[in-house]
Amino acid sequence: MAEPEYDLILRGGTVLDGTGGPAFRADVGVCGARITAVGDLSTAQARRVLDASGLRVVPGFLDIHTHSDISATYHPEQSSAVAMGVTTQVVGNCGLSMGLALRTDVFGMEQRWLAAHRAQIVWGDFAEYLQFVEGQGIGTNVLSLVGHGTLRKRVMGMADRAPDAAELRQMQRVLEDALEAGAWGLSSGLEYPPSAFAGEEELVALCRVVAGGGGLYATHLRNEGDTLIEAVQEALRVGERAGVAVQLSHHKAEGERNHGKVRTTLRMIEEARERGLDVQTDQYPYPAYMTALAIQTLPRWALRGSDADMVARLRDPATRTAIREEMARLHPEWEDARAGAHWDRVRIGICRGRPEIQGRSVRELAAEAGAHPMDYVLGLLEETEGHVSAINFSIDEGDIVTVLRYRWTAIGSDGVATRPEGATVKDMVHPRSYGTFPRVLGRYVREEGVLSEAEAVHRMTGLPAARLGLTDRGRIAAGCFADITVYDPERVADRATFEDPHRYPEGIVWVIVNGQVALEGGEPLGVRAGRVLRRGVGAGSGGVA
Repeated sequence: MAEPEYDLILRGGTVLDGTGGPAFRADVGVCGARITAVGDLSTAQARRVLDASGLRVVPGFLDIHTHSDISATYHPEQSSAVAMGVTTQVVGNCGLSMGLALRTDVFGMEQRWLAAHRAQIVWGDFAEYLQFVEGQGIGTNVLSLVGHGTLRKRVMGMADRAPDAAELRQMQRVLEDALEAGAWGLSSGLEYPPSAFAGEEELVALCRVVAGGGGLYATHLRNEGDTLIEAVQEALRVGERAGVAVQLSHHKAEGERNHGKVRTTLRMIEEARERGLDVQTDQYPYPAYMTALAIQTLPRWALRGSDADMVARLRDPATRTAIREEMARLHPEWEDARAGAHWDRVRIGICRGRPEIQGRSVRELAAEAGAHPMDYVLGLLEETEGHVSAINFSIDEGDIVTVLRYRWTAIGSDGVATRPEGATVKDMVHPRSYGTFPRVLGRYVREEGVLSEAEAVHRMTGLPAARLGLTDRGRIAAGCFADITVYDPERVADRATFEDPHRYPEGIVWVIVNGQVALEGGEPLGVRAGRVLRRGVGAGSGGVA
């Protein structure tokens, strides 16, 4: 018998190739890690044939915004990402990158994240982190950004000031080393200390280093609510002054009084593009965001220094009173403790010290405690030493649709890949870690018709791949890497909810990562077929070292 021509053939499916072009019927042949043929392979032989009749065959989804550099250390299979069809993740976003964290006191937050899963920091620099991930294997391909906040910690700790010349040069050297090791650019998290303590000049100086290497600047804006427009202006100025490509992360307008501002910011993006700035955005399609409760509630000055410093302020009666007064001055609507008001829309997320309150609203918890919601929040932050997150339902559905329709919006989950068993199942995570991509296809394509199916697939594949310079991923074409997702267009949907987030989606039938089947029948197989993709090391052909 003749040797099979292919390792794998997906036969009889309808292909959406990632370019945004129309669907077409074709077989897809895979040899090793690559697609080697797209067309009529009805007479060809393969070691394995998957019947894709009635199904869509598309490039594996590229999640342009994740924090899975955290979970890569303790859950290398990356199950929830694979389950929603993701084959490549961009990690190190919002100014946070595990690859630069160290086993020193200033990185206590990062060490706590890992210790909750019996993992620890065993690397000393960015290159060693990538080698660590590569050595243990990983379930999806990963591309890593350098987090500005983590970079700043390495050099300046939690100092709330501009760097001096020596400190700035040291940050630039660490950034240069990470870029040399394969980082794809810089991310900032300008709502989060210590990234929040950086001024525009510091950001421009660092972004010029990134621009010199052809990298990307992805920014969690300084504000996504009352001063959203000013924050976008700052990001665009940084991009234009540094000559660097800009990615506006998880674009949205927080808070009812800011709903509709995205129409202005999208016009600003388009005008900047007309001036020649390479700027795009990304989005997760949910009406709530999730981050630390302290970040959502406390004035910036109350966040200076370490968690211990913050707790000490909360324990001092005079300072605590000043914090509460500032909260009320900045947000007078927070004084309203009635049902249906602001605090009804804020739910406790992950709170390992008080798991019984996870998923419950601040309003009902405060009512049970006989306290005003603001006083309850301050007490909870003191009790947990700030180790509590919250889910905030403050994003307008109309804004979600507006941003989703914008032609330069990619899809990014802002999630941390996880799994529905073990220690992680106790955490009240955001459902975006399980459902982002199926939610777009099910709700916003099939049910609401916000995007065509071809355009939605493009936003998840070809658009972010081109953004990153990945010429051999993000498309179904001969010669491309065999990162492939197969789904049922009539069934694909997210099942994870805010009340029950640890649920795999439905309708994702197969996921193939670098030629290996990583999900079958909706269940991840635990295969570590992903690769660490390094910029500048074969980047044009997949970025593989």
